[in-house]
Amino acid sequence: MKTAMKVVGLCLCVTLLPGAALGVTLWDQGFETDTSGWLDSDDSWYGDVSRVASGTGGIASSEGSWHAIFTQSGPSGDETGPFSRFDGYHDTWPGGWTACIDVYLDTSWAAGAGFDYSVSTNNSSGSFLRDFIFHITKDTSTGSLLVGGSNNTNFDPREDLENINHYTVVDSGWYTLQHVFRDQGGFLVVDLNLLDSGGSLLWTETRDGNGDAISNVGGNRYAWFTNIDIAGGVAVDNHCREEVPEPATM
Repeated sequence: MKTAMKVVGLCLCVTLLPGAALGVTLWDQGFETDTSGWLDSDDSWYGDVSRVASGTGGIASSEGSWHAIFTQSGPSGDETGPFSRFDGYHDTWPGGWTACIDVYLDTSWAAGAGFDYSVSTNNSSGSFLRDFIFHITKDTSTGSLLVGGSNNTNFDPREDLENINHYTVVDSGWYTLQHVFRDQGGFLVVDLNLLDSGGSLLWTETRDGNGDAISNVGGNRYAWFTNIDIAGGVAVDNHCREEVPEPATM
């Protein structure tokens, strides 16, 4: 069993394993001084990352005095959002790792608005293995702001989240999207966790049916907002990556 919590002054996302020490923070971007590590249209990629002061648009930063607004761009029909390699790609399984990002979810978004956010892993050869994706949509049929998860994106807000494992966001505010990559019986299992601003676990989608043997799994690849179909973009803060070894490896 894993317990998710936030630790102020660290990465703002820490996954503790029974008997394990705190994870080692290897990447942390809180946008307090710059936007480095996130690629956008200024870096021959797509989208825009704009650093803004706390209070901009009525949104106080999740932590500190600054956060960022992410939007998408690109050729018509092929728009996408910013992209990060964290601290670089890795081809070695570290024994367990966690990625987190804070996003501001607004229940007043227009019907059909939303975004997808992926964190991917490499295989042991350093090539892409698989995406693990959060879907956030202001669902047209229900009128609710829904959160779901899967391994694929069609680069548009999903309008069927009410039919799968999902969470209904009732209050606007900051939430943490947490990916926990772990070894379960020799195979890769990934928990997509939604945390509230106090670090309490609200919802989990566990992706455990892909049959990826740990012997063929490497480390992290990218973080990517594959689509951001929200007028004005989405507020983002506290992007991080930690390695949290399983107890048997410590």
